[in-house]
Amino acid sequence: MNSAYNELLKKINEMPVIDTHEHLVHSEELLDGRDDLLQEFLLHYMSSDLISSGMNPVDLEKAKDKSKPLLERWRLIEPYWEFCRYTGHGRALDETVKRIYGFNEINADTIEDLGYKFKKANKPGHMKDVLKNICNIELAILDPWTGMYECDRNLFRRVWQPQNYLIALPYESDVLSWLEERYSMKIESLEGWLEAFEIELEENLSNGIIGLKSTLAYHRSLKFEEVDYSKAAKGFAEAYKLWDQWGHRHKYNIVLPLYVQDYIMHHILSVANKKKLFIQFHTGLLEGNRGILSNSNPEHLENLFSKYPDVKFDIFHTGYPYQNITAALAKMYPNVFIDMCWSHIISPFAARKALSDFLDAVPYNKIMGFGGDYAIVDAIYGHLKIARENIARVLSQKVEEDGGMSIDRAAEIAHRLLYDNPKEVLLEY
Repeated sequence: MNSAYNELLKKINEMPVIDTHEHLVHSEELLDGRDDLLQEFLLHYMSSDLISSGMNPVDLEKAKDKSKPLLERWRLIEPYWEFCRYTGHGRALDETVKRIYGFNEINADTIEDLGYKFKKANKPGHMKDVLKNICNIELAILDPWTGMYECDRNLFRRVWQPQNYLIALPYESDVLSWLEERYSMKIESLEGWLEAFEIELEENLSNGIIGLKSTLAYHRSLKFEEVDYSKAAKGFAEAYKLWDQWGHRHKYNIVLPLYVQDYIMHHILSVANKKKLFIQFHTGLLEGNRGILSNSNPEHLENLFSKYPDVKFDIFHTGYPYQNITAALAKMYPNVFIDMCWSHIISPFAARKALSDFLDAVPYNKIMGFGGDYAIVDAIYGHLKIARENIARVLSQKVEEDGGMSIDRAAEIAHRLLYDNPKEVLLEY
């Protein structure tokens, strides 16, 4: 590598990080019992690559069964792991075990000793050690999927997903009845439904959330049309009537028509606009092995950017593979920001190429350089290592090949990407 790269990487490795997105548990105590290496490392991402490479999902589940010997389970996945070792997901895990556990890679010769060390490390303080001491992450923005609680503020700030108000999700009891019981109210109309949203939002705000998050791209298109209240209220009433007649209380969620969902999203954003809350949108690649990729094109969100100018839209994953669209949107709209969470391990090369384009096209205060997007604390290290190297490579090229940037300015920009920008956009908003 060139001298500019080495000098920049040294500086970047010493920089603190504001991590824009994680799915970790909100407290160390919740890691108790999560001490099986394969069960954890196959929690997400790598497992999707294994299935993509041809592994039988039944065998994958067997590999996660901690009651069976670790080496026996490794043999089930070994040939597929080799196919995937050089994807970003595979590289992140190898980098992780090299730094944290002292093994060059995960393989048949290391798996048992690695599993022992992993189990031994699973104790209170490990998550803090990885985030603070190994990764130098000052704070991470946490999306723990469910729950209404305060998180460990030494490590995290939290966002909330209000999408139960838009789309039916599988729970043991229906959301509407849960809300009625929690807030001592009767919900039989769209007006009551929206009132419950605002009450729950206030409760979450009192418990420390700093913004909103949407993963609706996994369930529907991100195109949210404007709908009249009267039409939406009628649609809600019809859905409620069917749901109530079928006796679905405590069995299923109410299923709302798409145009009612559209209206509710606009209502959520109108409230966020007044309260000056940011919203993080999953865009681009969908985790897993099925889904409708076109639903997650960030271009679908464009009508929202103009309508809600005081909402900061944090566009996740660079929108990969729609990263050029993401760049154009961030260039056009002052309230649209590019978030590179997950992207450095989706494809390290694509992330470098995208970042180089972003720096040419978009003001660099609008780019946030890292979010681990992991439910596995150890793997954040491997992802961050790849991200730091990516940022150093892209910026060193701007210094030595493009000729328009000094080493000092490149280091300033790297600091903006990893620390200042996410702090200003997400924490000081």
